[in-house]
Order: sequence, then C-alpha cells, then structure tokens
Amino acid sequence: MTKLTILSTEIRQDADGRYCLNDCHKAAVAAGHDYKSTQVEHFTRNASTEGLIQELLKNGELECEPVSSKAGRYGGTYAVKELVYAYAMWISPAFHLKVIRAFDAMVTKGVHIEHPLSIDLNDPAFLRSTLLTYTEKVIALEAEKAEAAPKLEVFERLANSKGRTNLREVGKELQIGSKRGIEFLREIKWTFRDQAGRWKAYSGAVDAGYVEMKYTTYTNSAGEEVSTQQVFVTPKGMTRLAHRLGMQ
Repeated sequence: MTKLTILSTEIRQDADGRYCLNDCHKAAVAAGHDYKSTQVEHFTRNASTEGLIQELLKNGELECEPVSSKAGRYGGTYAVKELVYAYAMWISPAFHLKVIRAFDAMVTKGVHIEHPLSIDLNDPAFLRSTLLTYTEKVIALEAEKAEAAPKLEVFERLANSKGRTNLREVGKELQIGSKRGIEFLREIKWTFRDQAGRWKAYSGAVDAGYVEMKYTTYTNSAGEEVSTQQVFVTPKGMTRLAHRLGMQ
C-alpha cells in the first residue's frame, strides 16, 4: 500500500484506512507552524470540525466512523481524508496546499499505467491470464462475504429482538465491557456529556438512526416520580457498532 508522506513525515493509517492527525501535526510543526496552537485536540474541539463530523455521519457513505482516538504508546487520533484536509486548512493555506499535493503524490505514486500499445487484446494468453486474475479476486471476495453474512445476520436479529439498548448495556452486548462501551460511543462522536454531566446524543448520530433520546420515568428515594431523558442505541446502531468492531 502506498503511504501518505507530508514533508518527509510518514502518516500512519489504522485498520480502517484513516490517517493519523498526530503525524500531520508533526509535519505542520516541521513546516514552521506553532506546536501548541496547531495541536489536534484544539482542532477536534472546534465547532466547525464538529459540524463537519456530523455531516459525514449524516452522509452515511463511510465504512467507518469519521474520527477515532486510540489510547496507548502507539495510539493517536485517526481521521478520514476529509478531516485531514480540514485540519490542514485550519492550520494555514500553505500547509493545506502541501497536504493536497501529498495526497496527489500518494495517488499517482506506484500506479502503473499500461501503455495501449503493450496490450494485445487479440492475444488469447493475455486474455486468459487477465480473466483468471479477476475471477480469483471475485471468488475470494464472495467467500469472505459469505463467511461474514451469517454472523452479522445473527447479531442483527438479536439487536432487532431487543429493541433499543441503554448505554450501560451497549458494551455488554458487544462483549467489550459496559465502561468501554460508553467510552466508545463518546469516541466515535455519537454521545457527549452536557454541562450537568448528563449523556446526550449528537444530532448527526440521531439523524443517521443510530441513537435516540427518550424520556424515562423512575421513582427516587423520596418516593417521587422523576422524568429524565436518556440516550438509547437503536438496533441499526448496534449493528453498525458490531460492524465497526469487526464482529461481522
């Protein structure tokens, strides 16, 4: 796989193909930009960035979440290409241009363009070889799809039978633990805490049909009925999370 390099800084990618914004930050600093003011955390908390993330979620074309933070020594914040462009533009027009050119170079580097004269469509051996190559790829992809389908179908049936899932149960259903499940929803920008510390849902995740805000009623220690709003993950959301975590 051809790797993205910005000003001699290699930009790491995660398993979903997202790019490490921390590496982009290193490249920006190498280009002469201020270290503190260009830190990734300032960019991700920016209102414009939040808006772009919500638009990407609404679009529904991405196979993964737009941005994800990974803890640990080799962790960092990984984001899709659109957010890398936005981060570069947020830093400066000059750095934005360098990132655009870096992506262009990555796309063209190592791509072999066959000269028309070197292809003989009347050559049976060439045609057989080409057909065999593509047939093998199709068979391999179909096999992967067939293997994954039953697992995902079972999870979809389970999610639909249970209906909405509250935040504490999400991690248990996904077998990653209740605490990690709640944190994961925050990382992928489905939920956030308001100023009072209550969990709320981002509008983009609600519009996408992944989560819902519902009122629930309970009796407090004084015997009074209290109505409060809670976040629930929909069956569609649970299936998306399972897919995201590789349970398919």
